Amino acid sequence: MSKDELVFVSFKKDRERFTAYISMHQFLSSDRDIEPVLKEATQLYEHSIVKMKSVVAEIDRFRTNRILLPARKVWELGNLIFEFVEALAKLSLQIDNIYDHLVRDLHVKRKWLEKVIILRRYLPKQDAIPESLNWGKCEKGTRKIAEKLRNGITL
Repeated sequence: MSKDELVFVSFKKDRERFTAYISMHQFLSSDRDIEPVLKEATQLYEHSIVKMKSVVAEIDRFRTNRILLPARKVWELGNLIFEFVEALAKLSLQIDNIYDHLVRDLHVKRKWLEKVIILRRYLPKQDAIPESLNWGKCEKGTRKIAEKLRNGITL
């Protein structure tokens, strides 16, 4: 494993702690000490999950109180996911099946999470989202709406 290629990593939850794993093949073919990298990846994942859970809790409060959910809040969650993926890449790692991990650890539905990531993928800047735009207007046709907003088209 060279420093330039990304190695797949998985995180297993044991009570409230996580442990990072890579395949035995990747471990044996590594030309560097992988243990500190996995330890750092574990800390990164735990820290990222805490921040993401906080945003998910805010989103849940909007729903519970029947208040329109700002699209910017959903984008914020997507951005935290992108920041985590980028930080992992700096360690030469990539998460193996990010959706399975985040559905398990954030307790959200996969389809909804996919839309969160689509919004962030096609709309890299939060400023492009009007503060008055609620998530309900973005949930259907998320990609098209994100592309319109990115191109400066008002909804």
